[in-house]
Amino acid sequence: MGYIVGVDQGGTKTYAAVMDLNGNLLSYHKTEGCYFPDDGIELAISLVSKAVKETLIKAKIKITDITVIVAGITGVDYEGDEALVSVAMKKEFCDIEIIVCNDCEVAYYSGSLNPIGAVICAGTGINAALFAPNGNKFVMGDYLKSSLQGGAAIALRALEAIVESDLGVLPKTILTDLFLDFSKDENVFNLLKRYITTETFATEMISLVPKIIDSADRGDKVAQKILTAFSNELCACFLAALKRMDMIDLSCDIVFAGSVFKGPTNYLANIMAKQLLSQARNINIINADFEPIVGACIMGIIHKLGLFDEKMNENALISGEQLGLLRLSPGFE
Repeated sequence: MGYIVGVDQGGTKTYAAVMDLNGNLLSYHKTEGCYFPDDGIELAISLVSKAVKETLIKAKIKITDITVIVAGITGVDYEGDEALVSVAMKKEFCDIEIIVCNDCEVAYYSGSLNPIGAVICAGTGINAALFAPNGNKFVMGDYLKSSLQGGAAIALRALEAIVESDLGVLPKTILTDLFLDFSKDENVFNLLKRYITTETFATEMISLVPKIIDSADRGDKVAQKILTAFSNELCACFLAALKRMDMIDLSCDIVFAGSVFKGPTNYLANIMAKQLLSQARNINIINADFEPIVGACIMGIIHKLGLFDEKMNENALISGEQLGLLRLSPGFE
């Protein structure tokens, strides 16, 4: 019957998954991530190949049974990037049809099937993409400054707030104990020293982002201040992009995807939804049902069959839950 392979490559992880043409997810595999503009196209494709081959082994499917591979690749931001990655993937996968796009685009299809809309995908880093009615596409990644780069930026803002709390600039916060328990430091001074002198600590503390957001959900004023400031700046950029693309008054889907927006409740997701809706009143904000890798598979089915119907979606939900590829996402207040 033929199968779809979806690929989602970010800076920290590369995923591949297999879906049949009825929407059933059969397997997935995760390996290391890559950012090909810095790490090189050869490494990026080798990791894609590794993830694809391993998930095919798990699904007991031959490479010759694959009809299309949809690859969402971080770093595919500029004119010519899609062709560059496509050529490299063609060398690896020969006669299989290859579709390459930015990883943000596959994340969009993890929440919406409407070809017109936008996505904000926040994980370790962040990206956003807008898909206009005239067919134009705008990928925002390089327009978003370092202080907006997803979980990495939120963790750093939290550390800075802890230091200001210790000085007395900000009130006491449960974030202090959260970070000290994580680092095993006796005080904030030693925590700051660890951050400055230990090269890996900035990356390690990103794992605290779900607990930072949980702290805001529990009413911690400093955590709420951090996430509100982050939301204000990110929403300002995203709303400007909607205006740039003549989409500010459009009735369309805006998908929230990525690990930063996960959780049974999520202070950041809720406050961003309110801020966006205050100025773009016709948008429909959706927290994605699936992990982005599923969106890549859905894109492949739409490409081959022209649709992804309710039965296919039901199959994807059932099999996605079995594989752990559904997202625990909040509703919006």
